[in-house]
Amino acid sequence: MSTADLLRERGIQPSFQRIRIYETLAATRAHPSADGIHATLAAEIATLSRTTVYNTLDLFARSGLAQKLTISGTELRFDADISPHVHFLCRACGSVSDLPRLQVPALPASFALPEGFLAESIQIYIEGLCAGCASATN
Repeated sequence: MSTADLLRERGIQPSFQRIRIYETLAATRAHPSADGIHATLAAEIATLSRTTVYNTLDLFARSGLAQKLTISGTELRFDADISPHVHFLCRACGSVSDLPRLQVPALPASFALPEGFLAESIQIYIEGLCAGCASATN
């Protein structure tokens, strides 16, 4: 399926900028920020604004095409892999990695939200040192 068809399937009008933003996000496992995607595409699309990238990524997250990750302080990161999976944040280099073999655990039956609350997503991340940073400290 083409990126344009994927966007249409989610009710998103497929402009050139939206297509390139999604393709850039889907092509990486680096969990980029909106600024990172903007920097990647700025030379290719001279008229691309940071606001357009932020708004488009937010639209993708609301439409279920991307995950919005808030695991590194105040900086938002994005992931085109929308399957439930665990993320790892390296506290030394700041990289965010997928840990696909770790299953997102189901909430225990004893975990109950207050009446009237509705959980829409659960994010689990582990913080520590990635393999490269851990080996550099030894």
